[in-house]
Amino acid sequence: MARATSLTSCDWGLDYGAEDVPVEHARKALVLGRLNVLYTFHLFIVGNKDGGVRALVAGLRFSHDVGNGGSLFATLIAKDLLVNHLRAVAGVLHLEQLSAAQRAQLHAAVMALGQGLDWRTAAKLDLEGLRSHYARDPITSTALTRIISSYVAVLEDQSKLPTLDEAMHSAPQQLANLIPNAKRVLEQKQDLNNKLLQTRSLLQSY
Repeated sequence: MARATSLTSCDWGLDYGAEDVPVEHARKALVLGRLNVLYTFHLFIVGNKDGGVRALVAGLRFSHDVGNGGSLFATLIAKDLLVNHLRAVAGVLHLEQLSAAQRAQLHAAVMALGQGLDWRTAAKLDLEGLRSHYARDPITSTALTRIISSYVAVLEDQSKLPTLDEAMHSAPQQLANLIPNAKRVLEQKQDLNNKLLQTRSLLQSY
């Protein structure tokens, strides 16, 4: 896993244009990422601070790559892994005496996460995947187009939730039932944003 994070980018080699994109890789990534957090703590416990920092840096990169260009499901898993690794960073800063170089590595890794994850692209990818099911149903297809536009807009600006609610309400029920809860997605997005801000602030204070 650590060696793979040295690649410029990783999209798991999946064809997101296919109708049935596998999700098992994301579940396995969740397990692997959580194991990496445990491995990080093991390294610090045995006194290998350099190794622990390297494991954290690799884990942050790995977690981000899990959601890179993927589905909303993969993005939610990436968010979970990122939060776990960011908590580990905070724990290490509180419990360990790190060198300036070690802190600099963690700071660079956290800053490299940018704004976190691309929630808009992930949501659009999932919702666009529903089109083939309604290609011969113009009413549902039109409703889906409106929902996609509103959903993506909401992930950029929460104040547009009423427009999405209206689009959902006017859509056929069979379609509305398939749309992920936007409020819950926004909660997950905000949780990650908060954790990123907290960790960056913590790193700057050391």
